[in-house]
Amino acid sequence: MRLGIIDTENSISEQFFTNQTSAPILNSKEVVEKNDLKNLDALLICKNQVFGMREVCEWVIKMKMYKDVPIWVASSEKQLEEKNVYLQLGVCGVFEGNYSIEEINLAISNNLNIMKNDSQEKIEKSEFFLLDPLKLSLFIGESSIPLTRLEYVLMELLYEHKEEVCTYEMLAESLLGGQFELLGETGQSRVANVICKIRSKLSQASEGKQDVIKTIRSRGYMLTLST
Repeated sequence: MRLGIIDTENSISEQFFTNQTSAPILNSKEVVEKNDLKNLDALLICKNQVFGMREVCEWVIKMKMYKDVPIWVASSEKQLEEKNVYLQLGVCGVFEGNYSIEEINLAISNNLNIMKNDSQEKIEKSEFFLLDPLKLSLFIGESSIPLTRLEYVLMELLYEHKEEVCTYEMLAESLLGGQFELLGETGQSRVANVICKIRSKLSQASEGKQDVIKTIRSRGYMLTLST
């Protein structure tokens, strides 16, 4: 991840570049100009006598126009009103007064590490559950689960609306079309029967550890991949 530093006096950036305690996550630290903003993963803005509050606010706004990344402000002064303005603009934190390079380094490193882990977790969760329309198969991790056409139709709808409730009516309409009364016992029973078969296959593939299809009482079902 690349940390950009706006420091017109080079007082902080020089210490950052020579500091030996930097965490590995901060493997690229550079003083940046406007054209560099879009390539950053985080930004540290240093306020000083020349580069004041107005300039800091302008750069925060510029950064957010290019990319939504975490921003910190470092200032040798303690001014509550200024700090509130920066926070209202969306910065993650403000280092004030007698801060140390180690303090800034650790705070930014810890936040970026959390972001990196969250991003990796989201990627892993999306890869954990995949549908293959050509093979009518569901992949959970390294397991491949063959589905019937009707099972695949329901799983596809549940996946399109993951983390949301798919009502019996929605599922029955997708499964049965206009051939059955959607609110009737036949449609709901047919959906429940197909869901039961899918759950059985999921349970076998995950040895009973994955229960991704939740029953929402009197409403329908929900595919949840968040846990």
